[in-house]
Amino acid sequence: MLKKKISIICLILLAMSYSIFFLLTKEEFLYVNKVISPVEFILENNQKFFLKGIDYFDSYFSQKNKIYAEKFKISEEEAFIIGNLGKYWAKNLIENREVKIKEDNLIFFKYSYREKFLNSPFAIVNGESTNPAAFEKLINSIRKTKYVIIQDEKVFPISKDLELGDFVIIKKSAYNRVFKKKQKRNKNEFSEKILDIDFKNYKLDLGDIKIIVSDFTKNLKPDRDCKSEICKEILDNINSSKTSIDMAIYGYSSIPKIENAIKNAIKRGVKFRLIYDIDSKLQNIYPNTFDLVKLIPNSVNDKNSKEFNYIMHNKFYIFDNKTVITGSANLSYTDMSGYNSNSIIVIKSKDVAKIFQNEFEQMYLGNFHNDKKSISQINKPKNIEIYFSPQDKSYEKSIFPLIRNSKHYIYIPIFVLSEKRLVEELINANNRGIDVKIITDALNASAKYSKIKQLRDAGILVKTENYAGKMHSKTMIIDDEYLIIGSMNFSNSGQNKNDENLVILKNKEAAEFYKNYFLYHWNKISNKWLKYNPLAESNDSIGSCSDGIDNNYDGKIDKEDIHCK
Repeated sequence: MLKKKISIICLILLAMSYSIFFLLTKEEFLYVNKVISPVEFILENNQKFFLKGIDYFDSYFSQKNKIYAEKFKISEEEAFIIGNLGKYWAKNLIENREVKIKEDNLIFFKYSYREKFLNSPFAIVNGESTNPAAFEKLINSIRKTKYVIIQDEKVFPISKDLELGDFVIIKKSAYNRVFKKKQKRNKNEFSEKILDIDFKNYKLDLGDIKIIVSDFTKNLKPDRDCKSEICKEILDNINSSKTSIDMAIYGYSSIPKIENAIKNAIKRGVKFRLIYDIDSKLQNIYPNTFDLVKLIPNSVNDKNSKEFNYIMHNKFYIFDNKTVITGSANLSYTDMSGYNSNSIIVIKSKDVAKIFQNEFEQMYLGNFHNDKKSISQINKPKNIEIYFSPQDKSYEKSIFPLIRNSKHYIYIPIFVLSEKRLVEELINANNRGIDVKIITDALNASAKYSKIKQLRDAGILVKTENYAGKMHSKTMIIDDEYLIIGSMNFSNSGQNKNDENLVILKNKEAAEFYKNYFLYHWNKISNKWLKYNPLAESNDSIGSCSDGIDNNYDGKIDKEDIHCK
């Protein structure tokens, strides 16, 4: 008995010793929340860290820069540029990274930040460059390149007389064409005076056609109340339907008013049919999809498709065989509340309804993805083109020709832009003087398939949104003439794999309406995000740390996420 007690005590002491050893040897990891300079950082919990013994050029005009400029035989403007490039270098290398502090150094992965900085062209020790060859190469590059300052949508030459606030320095060669285009647009109808106007009316009613958008800069928390114009439009059509409603949706998350409207419609004899997506695990992206399936027995999914890894990504509704609603908004509470930026088009046309009906019937009979056939559209209205993926190849048939024939501008609010040929077409348009502007989603901007860096490097102005909700639109506006709208992301899968729809509307009023909506958002997003991509859940993204949503899908919400602390 005594031996047994002694053994237990020994085991307890051994476990305690191991725990103490683990706690003493465990390395503490912290996030770099902000780079103040290449040697000064704000870590999580507002902890400051300084890299001792190394100096640098300031990212503003300073007395120190003046002294170093004389020593290195460069101008103060060149010292200012080096300071900014050095700060950009540090931000891109270590900001938002997990690091551990080791003596007076930061370690990320297996790399030493101190060593990296000393090997860069930006570090100075005892008044001398730590890498003279790299410094000389940098100076030669700067002298061959003209830089300018972008501040408040305006362009300024680099000068110490300029009062600097929120600004970025940019290669002038990359944006030179943009400056020329702005001068031309000031002389014609394509000026951007809308930037001074608050966008208030989120619906354009053209009679048989409506365009409805949502403003994610004003709805920083999702709800299930169906208060957005998009949700109310869908709700009104469910409530007023008399004979039939066919819905092809990606999935569903609970919106009580929508569910009650569906129940009431079924009670009054409306025939309901539903098509939805399902993955290889027989699951749906949204939690309440199968609740809707129970409510609508006539439901079909793509589980038996031989291409089950592709998705049924449509979001369209057909009411009484005469009205169609389609667009980017899922039947989810985040989209229906206006928390995410979305758009829909409402078309009252039996001919358009017939086209969508034929597409619906193919899927309802079990033909999804590449098993579908192209739908005849002989009787469609002349001002509307309709495409279904993957059978119709909308890039080749219409989108690329419209880009090539554009004369003034192409504006794109987009969730995903990754299609290689589309990127090439946009770069070509920009090179011939077309004003190309893009607003993209924060989470997707930094994804491995993103083409945002390529577009920016080619001189195209791309802003990454910094709001709680997603930039979920899949839209393009061209020359106050064409509006491209639908469920299709601008990706290879969007055209060639997934079930999608795309509507191209030739209408001046619709294009101008959406252009103004785009420019309104463009003006609300800081110029800082022309160069950087904010983290989707962080203090950079307005409202994302108090919205109750896991914006970056890391399993942590709001203050639980390290970037919100």
